[in-house]
Amino acid sequence: MKKTNPTAPLPPEAHGHTATPLAPYPRPAVAWYATVLMALLYWISLLDRTIISLMVDPIKRDLGISDVQFGMLHGLAFAITFCVFGLAAGALADRVNRRRVIYLCVTIWSLATAACGVAQNFFHMMIARVAVGVGEAGLNPCATSMITDLFPKHRLTLALAVYSMGASVGAGCAFLFGGMLIEFVNQQPILTVPIIGEFRAWQAVFFIIGLPGVLIAFSVLSIPEPLRRGVRSRPLQASTGLLQSYRDLMQFITERPQFFLYHFIGFGLASMGFAGGNAWYAAHLARNFGWGAGDIGLGLGLAMIVAGLLGKTLSGLAVDKLFSKGYRDAQFRWYASCLVLATPIAIYASTSDDVWIFLSGIALMVMLLSPLTALYVAALNLVTPNELRGVAVALYSALAGLIALSLGPIVIAAASDYLYGGDQIGAGLATLYAISYPAAAWALWKGRHAMHNAVEEAASWTDGGVEPN
Repeated sequence: MKKTNPTAPLPPEAHGHTATPLAPYPRPAVAWYATVLMALLYWISLLDRTIISLMVDPIKRDLGISDVQFGMLHGLAFAITFCVFGLAAGALADRVNRRRVIYLCVTIWSLATAACGVAQNFFHMMIARVAVGVGEAGLNPCATSMITDLFPKHRLTLALAVYSMGASVGAGCAFLFGGMLIEFVNQQPILTVPIIGEFRAWQAVFFIIGLPGVLIAFSVLSIPEPLRRGVRSRPLQASTGLLQSYRDLMQFITERPQFFLYHFIGFGLASMGFAGGNAWYAAHLARNFGWGAGDIGLGLGLAMIVAGLLGKTLSGLAVDKLFSKGYRDAQFRWYASCLVLATPIAIYASTSDDVWIFLSGIALMVMLLSPLTALYVAALNLVTPNELRGVAVALYSALAGLIALSLGPIVIAAASDYLYGGDQIGAGLATLYAISYPAAAWALWKGRHAMHNAVEEAASWTDGGVEPN
């Protein structure tokens, strides 16, 4: 008998079935409008989440906290609630109107970002960061579920890449415009506002960044709620217990354990390196190269925006092309290769004494690795039925968030303080990259066969429209 390679490309018609759509996809203009608007909300979420990293030293000074405590504020406080509430939001995304969940979440995180500006100590800031995590937890499960229902499979990765551009632009703008804003308000270290009273410059930044989101949240109501596609069984109803969703998901995972194991390990470890670096780039530029907030914002902001947009566009086009040619493991295959290329670049840049080598290397790394969100979501949603997509994305976000958002920043700080004698952020960055990226690449490459088989199995489910709850 002739052996076949399970990762070899198959023609689209070689699935052994014919799927008859019961409802057409929305017009491209409608689908892209919804995607771009949700990318804008993602942009705002990353801006609100990341702006704190530009204000490490003034927050430490005024609140009297250490590097490790700041790492907890930036990572652990946000990550735990992001994970816990994300699990509930994921279950809601599979059964209720997703637009309403997103609207509520945007309002919560915007108010919580503004609340960071009234913090008077570590405990106050911890509570505010917890609330930011609560709000932001609901966006990804709902938005990615909607986008998956708006586009055919061979265009899904590009659509998710456009959505995830909000992350690159958001993080980049946090540095670019945040740096300019900080320098502007720093001209008057103590600001006085009628009724409110006196507050410091860094507190004003949180107000300016957070409060507009309360009004912008209403824009999500203009997005159409799409029909649900790729249904394997009867959709869950809003009255069904949330825990039942995760029982069903666990059963689904046990039927294809290798795919989920390699997916969660591979993308989770990659997230740890990526998120850890984002927390400390600004501090590294300030401490090692003497750059001020304005220079840091301009340098990091432009690097992240340009590299992120370029990397996500190219990745989305390339992966969709591979998928159209029959490579059902395209997301794993592409990102494993990117991780292998990014590892030596990231290590060399982090340990360089030349600021331009550091910025150039980080830009190249961002170009290669910033498509992470688009690829992990596309891989999950291609394998998971509609009625479990929200909880699958939420479960990944919870597990990866605990690894990436909580451990990443702390590992860098701990390596700097305890392995290299303190104030060696560059060495801490290189250490994390040297561990997380190669291990992530191995896991994704190892999981290609499992993804190929899981995607082929999912092709037998109905692609018809199911009315939203």
